[in-house]
Amino acid sequence: MTTKTRFLFIGGLALAILVVLVAWRIISGSETGRDRPQDQPLTVNTATVLRQTMPIQLQAVGQVQSEHSVQIRPQVSGVLKQVFFTEGQQVKKGQRLFQIDPAPYVAVLTSAKSAWESAKANADRMAPLAAKEYITPQELADARTAADQAQAAYQQAQINLGYTDIRAPITGRTGAIAVRSGNVVGPSDSAPLVTINQMQPILVQFNLAQHFLPQVRKYQQARTIRVFVTREDGSGDLGEGKLVFMDNTINPGTGTVMLKAEIPNHKVQLWPGQYVGITVQLARQSNALVVPSTAVQFSENGNFVYVVENDTAVVRPVTVDRQVGDLVVIGKGLDAGEKVITHVSRNLRPGVKIRLAETPPAAGSRTMDTAATTP
Repeated sequence: MTTKTRFLFIGGLALAILVVLVAWRIISGSETGRDRPQDQPLTVNTATVLRQTMPIQLQAVGQVQSEHSVQIRPQVSGVLKQVFFTEGQQVKKGQRLFQIDPAPYVAVLTSAKSAWESAKANADRMAPLAAKEYITPQELADARTAADQAQAAYQQAQINLGYTDIRAPITGRTGAIAVRSGNVVGPSDSAPLVTINQMQPILVQFNLAQHFLPQVRKYQQARTIRVFVTREDGSGDLGEGKLVFMDNTINPGTGTVMLKAEIPNHKVQLWPGQYVGITVQLARQSNALVVPSTAVQFSENGNFVYVVENDTAVVRPVTVDRQVGDLVVIGKGLDAGEKVITHVSRNLRPGVKIRLAETPPAAGSRTMDTAATTP
């Protein structure tokens, strides 16, 4: 074999081997492609559509107000002699708060009492004289008028002396004390001595959009409305109360109506001026269809969920009535007992074969049960 023939033989053999390798690579790649992960059933978590009682509720932000707030002001002038409480203290109705120096008013009272007794005695003495016509009827009338005026002055002196002892007109919590003992106080002072706010019960004021007004009035007549108070971010439980006031005018600037709820405030968790979250529970709907909120998807055509049918993901349009906690109440589109996919992955598409996770979270799990009973 010549050298040229040898080279041609080797080159042809190498080319044949290369062709075989390429063909094997293509065939191998095709077989591998058939077994790609994306061609395997997609593992998903599901929940069962349930029927259960769910609240019908409205959300708002409210502000706490004292149901009864009193500014304590002096009714007479004088030196503030003593303070009988500490600022911020809870006081009871009738409890002594301040004392204005009573000495000047005691003196006035003593003088007024003497003047009244003297005028009364004089009028009593002149009565039989008038009967015998020793004095004129006008003189008797003047004496009696003087006695009445002296009596009125005596009674006013008693009232003014009583004003020197200042007591709490309501039960509540005191604020900051504006004036300390030793200072002269009087009715013309601009600042009150102290302000007392009633804390139990307490009011929460909030606003609702005007289009909710017919619903609120309907359920108010049925006496089913309950009001729940939370922190402003919706967390915590600050109390439960009842709707006690609905304004008779809709605010034309905001299109809202103002309402007030009364809260017992047993633990004194609510303070005047505090902003809180408000949940107005109008009623409770029985047999509501519910699914986890994570199952509901959004598109330009509306809401939808992925339903499991014959181990396949099927898109189902739904109408969402409302959301309560982690649950969504479905108006139309689902039936009880159906399974919906709760966590939608990127590669989930309609028609994809699916496989249920080994321990799928049920719709009646703790999360759903808790949300279902949340007001």
